[in-house]
Amino acid sequence: MDQKVKDHQVIIKICCVIASLVLWLYIFNVENPMRETHIVVPVQVLNKDLVAKSDLVPIEGDNLTVTLTIRGSASDTYSIKPSDFKLVSDLNSYAVKKGENKIPVEVKSSPSNIRITNNDNLWVKITLDDLKRKTVPVKMIFDGNTKSGFYAFKPTIKEKEISGPKESVERVKYLAARYNIKDASKDINANIQLQPLDSSGVIVKNVTVNPSSLKVTIPVKKIKTVSVNVKSGIQQNNQGNVKSLVPIEDKMDIAGEEDLISNINSLDTEYVDLNKVYGKDTIEVKLVVPKGVILVNSSDTVKLKVNFNNKSIQKQLSLNIQTINDNSKYSVNLDANKVDIVVSGEENVINNLKAEDIKCSVDLSSIVEGENSIPLNISLPDGVTKVSQSISSVKVTAKKKVLEGKNVN
Repeated sequence: MDQKVKDHQVIIKICCVIASLVLWLYIFNVENPMRETHIVVPVQVLNKDLVAKSDLVPIEGDNLTVTLTIRGSASDTYSIKPSDFKLVSDLNSYAVKKGENKIPVEVKSSPSNIRITNNDNLWVKITLDDLKRKTVPVKMIFDGNTKSGFYAFKPTIKEKEISGPKESVERVKYLAARYNIKDASKDINANIQLQPLDSSGVIVKNVTVNPSSLKVTIPVKKIKTVSVNVKSGIQQNNQGNVKSLVPIEDKMDIAGEEDLISNINSLDTEYVDLNKVYGKDTIEVKLVVPKGVILVNSSDTVKLKVNFNNKSIQKQLSLNIQTINDNSKYSVNLDANKVDIVVSGEENVINNLKAEDIKCSVDLSSIVEGENSIPLNISLPDGVTKVSQSISSVKVTAKKKVLEGKNVN
């Protein structure tokens, strides 16, 4: 019994829906009543170039719209589209200024079967800013990768002019010329659109680029792997004791015209003065790159590891000054008791060297009463060389001793 009631209710609901649809179709197609509705329509701004003569320019002047209130039959208003209207706002017919301007909108054309009820009160707000022009660099940006064994050169492109609202133009740092070089294996001729970008790589709107695109040729050349040849000057002394200079990366990829790179098997470094690498584990030198050759994914320098026969190091020591050949007739006083010296030698020798291994003395055999300047004598072990010392002599003050029981006149 309950199931029959439920089925009966479903049938009633279906019948109601069908009746409503039939009634709507009747009213829409037979009665076709008048109705009022709203539609958003774009507005075309005229004579923007005339405003530019006053060094002003609209901000977002291409995206203006107004809302039209239209009246007509239900069937007509239902089928109407924004493209059925032509609305314009003429900057030349109104005195404009920097900042916000309220400009009237004129209906140039509209469907004849509808009526615009608010056409006497249509306005758009157009904000004008100072017109600014400047030239900015063009940066070539490649997407993708060339075919294996090939390299795409970035062409040199001159700066281009941009113009637009001052605030927008000042944000532009460069123009991006972006192109996909995926699987390229030969020169590319392309027409590339230029995009104004800010320092974060975001497109800046409302900026005009002149020209908006450019034709470029992107050279795509073969890659060749070559070795690095280290050039070094003659070692004039043995202080550095350099055994060899070895490139940390001994291979480089180069690219260029095939007839040019086919004869290149290595790249030379600039000459290295071996006397200037003393005490260094690595050095960085420039490569001599022939004209027309490009280094692929590397700079024009190479790091070299410095190998020594026996690595030489330096060490600073503080030595006590001893006196020798003392004269018993005098009592003496030295103005300095210590001297600092810097010595050098092979690493294993210097690391084991102590201050006690070095003799430092002044010879008092020839002193006289009063002040004497006596040179220091420093005796070094074999394999140790003196680099510097803090003092080269000491001042010795000598006084005659007074003997007990005697007067000295």
